[in-house]
Amino acid sequence: MNKAREHFSEQQHFRTPSMLIKWLRAPFRIGAVAPSSRHLAEEMVAQADLSRPGPVIELGGGTGAITRVLAEKAGYDRLITIEYDREMAQTLRHRFPRLNLIEGDAGELVDLLAARGIDRAATVVSGLPLLGMPPAVQRRIAGAAFEMLGPGGRMVQFTYGPASPLRPSLMAELGVTGRRAGHVWINLPPARVWCYEKAETR
Repeated sequence: MNKAREHFSEQQHFRTPSMLIKWLRAPFRIGAVAPSSRHLAEEMVAQADLSRPGPVIELGGGTGAITRVLAEKAGYDRLITIEYDREMAQTLRHRFPRLNLIEGDAGELVDLLAARGIDRAATVVSGLPLLGMPPAVQRRIAGAAFEMLGPGGRMVQFTYGPASPLRPSLMAELGVTGRRAGHVWINLPPARVWCYEKAETR
């Protein structure tokens, strides 16, 4: 099976009513009714700063579209994926037996990683639907991510909306800047990729 057919088969396999039902039940935790495309995954990983030392953290592995590209580019030894939904976690374990998967709340990222002796991350790539989350939930997740990243760290996030998925007030509170880094038209629906960075300390 060639790569194009393999990708098509994976997309068709997971574009099922069960994913729609999950989204209807929990739209703040499930970002879309269909998986992210390979094009979006490659754009997100291209924006991640893999040059920094430390583990690469993925928030919200979902069905594994972004996970696959992260594993290809960063390697399984560096990649740690956080997934809250139990069924999706089982899917990820089945598809990626070598994946270092943590089943838990991304808002508790610091504690989840501390339990494994990790206190710093190289970069964070998020597939979570931050735009639609309540401010307090968004604050917990982004705050934990930048606590792990520290100065100079970068978080990559995608959104289907026209504006920054992180609220300006939260960006100011966390001391981070944001920029739109890419627009992936060949995705369902079309998506924008944003990069958020915390300034280096002098």
